[in-house]
Amino acid sequence: MKPRRPKPFSLAAFAVVLACLVPVGLGATSASGAISSGGGGLGVPDIPEISDVICLTGCTKVREASIGGSVQITGTEMDSVKYVAFRSKGKKNLRVKPDLVRATRVEATVPEGAVTGRVRVVSSTGSPSDPSAQILTIGQEKFVRTGRLTVTDATTTPTRAFQFGVRRPTLSFVVNGSSANLDLRVDVVNSSGDVVRSRFLTDVPAGSVQKVAWGGIVNGGKTAPNGAYRFAVRGNDGTAATISNRLKRKVRKASASTSAFRFRLYRFIFPLRASHTYGDGIGAARSHGGHQGVDVLSKCGQPLVAARAGTVYYNDYQAGGAGNYLVINIKGGGSHAYMHMPRQSPLKVGTRVKTGQRIGRVGTTGSSSACHLHFEVWSAPGWYQGGTFLDPMPMLRAWDRYS
Repeated sequence: MKPRRPKPFSLAAFAVVLACLVPVGLGATSASGAISSGGGGLGVPDIPEISDVICLTGCTKVREASIGGSVQITGTEMDSVKYVAFRSKGKKNLRVKPDLVRATRVEATVPEGAVTGRVRVVSSTGSPSDPSAQILTIGQEKFVRTGRLTVTDATTTPTRAFQFGVRRPTLSFVVNGSSANLDLRVDVVNSSGDVVRSRFLTDVPAGSVQKVAWGGIVNGGKTAPNGAYRFAVRGNDGTAATISNRLKRKVRKASASTSAFRFRLYRFIFPLRASHTYGDGIGAARSHGGHQGVDVLSKCGQPLVAARAGTVYYNDYQAGGAGNYLVINIKGGGSHAYMHMPRQSPLKVGTRVKTGQRIGRVGTTGSSSACHLHFEVWSAPGWYQGGTFLDPMPMLRAWDRYS
């Protein structure tokens, strides 16, 4: 028997063998040559971005720190930070390991040799962030802690507040210390522990009643999101005040409507302040065209308030449609429209309105067959100013749950 001659190895077979030898993680690539999400490749961590830098301890102002004091740096991807870099007199920055690392912030001690300038953070992969937009002023005096501070009385009201509201969350407190006059700071702290706003008080007589309010603006001038917050009383250097036993007992006995330091803040309030039901929404048929808002039914005469602070843009009457109506250009952009009120709102065009401020009452004027509020939400730049109407129903239901 003649031995069989081996058959030529085809290109197709060679390709199959080669494909089997290539590791799975390197096999699937996109048209650009990048590893696909299904290919098993490791993702590259994002570079941290700084949104704000403030002083925590050893402070004279919110962005003035002493050597040995500490700073808070907030932003995104902060849990990847390995070093905080301060400016120095030389060409190189001074790098220190952070004292605390969280998803939204890091805290670090100001090292010897640091000078005034912008701050950077460096990720675990060695990638530096852009320098902070804020300049941190460094005093050359070393950080010295103040004596002990004790808060002997404190109340925060209201415990449920609204941004730019008629009533701002306000802390009323009494503090005693080791001297007759005290330099204090009162911080607003969010649920993650980030200091979002600070106010400095100088030469406060020990034992005197002090009040600090917050309108909902965080460091950097932005508006605060919905959430839980608290006031924190500290020395001007950042030393936290302790709570007296008497105050601790008072807090335990306090009613649900008051708190020593804690409160919740919301950006919007439900505009109808009475029992109500929902009627027609976006798209319902109307003789004069499509429905561009949501009807909220209630008894005539029930109070209406501004769902969000802003400026009155229209205050007018339309017989065949809206009846007595009011349009407010709201803070942050866009408009809210309130329709079918029994009489014109007393607010003149150009008037600044606060969240929760009384603007009118429920009525049934214009093209209306029942007492109700017809409420519209328009995107920026606003109501018939180039904006478009949005569906208010999801917003109203959300505001209704917490208002």
